[in-house]
Amino acid sequence: MTTVLLRKITPLLLIVVAAGCSRTNHCIPDSAPAQPSPIYQPVAAAQGVPEMLLDRPPYRLAPGDVLEIIYQVKNIVSDTPYELKIEDVIKIEFPYQTRFDQKLTIQGDGTIRCMLVGQVRAAGRTANDLEDQLKHGYSRYLRDPELTVVAEAANQKISELKKAITTAPRGQSRLVPVKPDGTIDLPYVGEVLVAGKTVHQAKKLLDKLYVENDLQEVEVTVQTLEFAPKRVYVMGEVLSPGVVESPAPLTMTQALIRCGGPNVRAEKSKILLVRRQFLPLPQAVVFNLNDLLCASKASPEGRVPNGSEFRWDMYLADGDIIYVPPTSLAQATDWIDQVFTRGIRSVFPYSGVVGMNFGYQIYQAPTGITTKNAPGFPHLNTQVGP
Repeated sequence: MTTVLLRKITPLLLIVVAAGCSRTNHCIPDSAPAQPSPIYQPVAAAQGVPEMLLDRPPYRLAPGDVLEIIYQVKNIVSDTPYELKIEDVIKIEFPYQTRFDQKLTIQGDGTIRCMLVGQVRAAGRTANDLEDQLKHGYSRYLRDPELTVVAEAANQKISELKKAITTAPRGQSRLVPVKPDGTIDLPYVGEVLVAGKTVHQAKKLLDKLYVENDLQEVEVTVQTLEFAPKRVYVMGEVLSPGVVESPAPLTMTQALIRCGGPNVRAEKSKILLVRRQFLPLPQAVVFNLNDLLCASKASPEGRVPNGSEFRWDMYLADGDIIYVPPTSLAQATDWIDQVFTRGIRSVFPYSGVVGMNFGYQIYQAPTGITTKNAPGFPHLNTQVGP
């Protein structure tokens, strides 16, 4: 009984022992592997890098952009008396000598021309100041003149500005393109250079210019409706050199990807970026793509890629030039091809043949065949060999 039981158990023990010994070098896991660690830096949001943590450069206006300038007219309540402005309409009324009543418009030089007294300065003065001046002037012709100055139509620039900017579909706004010289044209302020400025900087500049042009009540809002595509020029050792156009912000790595990426001849550690942007002296920087793509950091699981290095992946500006140089080996190969293959050999053609011959001989030893001794047949002795 015991012998029979051992015979049945022994194969099972051998299988268990063999299985236990094979676990040391086996490749197939018994269960699903654990979740891998994050490739890049762990972040709080599960969707990816939070938008607030991304460092985006402010957009700067460029030729070809289309801006919408929205005007708001503020009703300013001031403690100081109103000062008359050019193109204001004033009425001079004499309660006892109505024949001297006049309705005048302040001229471009800031003056008005009254009966009897002639030319009088009005712009920049209050109505009371102008009354006193006119009383003094009319006192030479009238005894104790009594008159009143009333601003019948004030801020005529505001009214004309509203007429100039009001359109049926957009209200009090104006669409203006940024011209190739980087300027825009607006009523009362003329040409304004906005290229290279942010939208906020352009708004502050326009508000300042309208105040300087005696339009303190005007406030503008600037927004970009159309963005001119950025043009970046890529040359050198890339698969598809040429012009890269993009209406959205573009980084160095993204531009290289648009060109097919560096080829096998490229020196990825010495990529040159040249930026003009209407500067008299261009700016240049050397970009190392290997530092971004090959960057790694230590982790409990070993070395893992370090995505934080892509913060050095700079944003490009319109007109940037990217040059990917060849490696030293590629330059040496080109030099050999130019000097020897296309140079010396084309002038002094030559050719040479290098060959090697060898032979062999197989020696076969003689083989003897002897027939059996049989009645009626002769005895044969045959030799086969070279």
